[in-house]
Amino acid sequence: MSSLKTISGEVTILGDKSISHRCVILGSLAEGESYFENILISGDTTATIEIFRSLGVKIDLIDENIIKIKGVGLNGLDEPKNDLDAKSSGTTARLLIGLLSRQNFSSRMIGSKQLMRRPMGRVIDLFTENGAKIDSDKGNLPITFTPSSYSFNNLDTRVPSAQVKSAVILSSLYNNEPTIVNEETLTRDHTERMLLEMGIELVRLGNTITIPPVSKLNPLNMKVPSDISSAAFLIALGVLKGDNLLLKNVLINERRLGFVKVLKRMNANIEILNIKETSNELVGDIKVSKSDLVATKIEPKEVPDIIDEIPILTFIASQAEGKTTLKGAQELRIKESDRLENMKNFIQSLNGEITMYDDGFEINGVQDLKEGTIATKDDHRVAMTAIIANITLGKKIIPDNTDCIKDSYPTFFIDIESIGGMINE
Repeated sequence: MSSLKTISGEVTILGDKSISHRCVILGSLAEGESYFENILISGDTTATIEIFRSLGVKIDLIDENIIKIKGVGLNGLDEPKNDLDAKSSGTTARLLIGLLSRQNFSSRMIGSKQLMRRPMGRVIDLFTENGAKIDSDKGNLPITFTPSSYSFNNLDTRVPSAQVKSAVILSSLYNNEPTIVNEETLTRDHTERMLLEMGIELVRLGNTITIPPVSKLNPLNMKVPSDISSAAFLIALGVLKGDNLLLKNVLINERRLGFVKVLKRMNANIEILNIKETSNELVGDIKVSKSDLVATKIEPKEVPDIIDEIPILTFIASQAEGKTTLKGAQELRIKESDRLENMKNFIQSLNGEITMYDDGFEINGVQDLKEGTIATKDDHRVAMTAIIANITLGKKIIPDNTDCIKDSYPTFFIDIESIGGMINE
């Protein structure tokens, strides 16, 4: 069967989605012209770009994945004429709650039906408790912002979420005194790293970040590293049926390497080569080949670092010898879909077995999963997991929606084909 072809070759994946969002946001708030190469232009990041255009920022697409942003400064955004549409991007919505709540104009943010189901109260409450004027539909979109002069000097994020933390940091840029942001569990730190590159002398010490009063952000030129959360799907192909697959210039930020660390513990053949630093982020090449995987136990403290990779990790676990367990992942219930419930249905719809809990699961391998249609609930990571299952098992495992993949990884099928992946249709 054609799908049994070995996965091999080299591929360079598009820019990291988390960093790309922040490039648009912080580049727009800088004073001067910023230039970003290999930025991800996808459904989610386009939502962020269009919102800042609506706020009066000039953003030009120079080439397919190169943008130039003429920043307007922290206080230079214009009042939008229409609602700001975050589409299906949770990152866009949550980060901009912190920013829009500090503007001297009113605005209203809306989103897709999928995004309207996702809770925003965890961000909104942090600010309204300190005097922000934010109205929402019981903590969901649409959200209306009214000018207010609220401030804070010490805030606890309460939940292990980089989106919440980044929203707080963006809001703190408007405070007139040093601001301390606390997080109980360390989360991805791209916002902090970019602000350091833009001249903000913030201090990270343990689980706290201290942000000084900010007068301006310097513009930034950056080549965005390849997205490791997207690379996870190709890494899965590599460990299940690869032969010297090489993924080039991938982001290897410590807070994003959880997936690789878990796979290494599962006996995966993975090497990281050619490590270098670019714009305060570590980048390397990831070499992968077929592995005899064994089960593992994933602890709650590991979850923030693998939060986007758990759907594909669930499938991988079904193909690893022994029982894999996951705990502390209740955050997955409020992602693009309820990913725990979604992955339970994924495995069971293929006649597999999985035991699901409120915050995780147990799954045995190696399972002989059958053919079937996967209900994605419009979740791009579930859809991509189905395609990886299709290719690695050589069976007609078909997601009911592949358009949603464009939200995060628009070149997914091109990259899959380039390394020998053949889909059973």
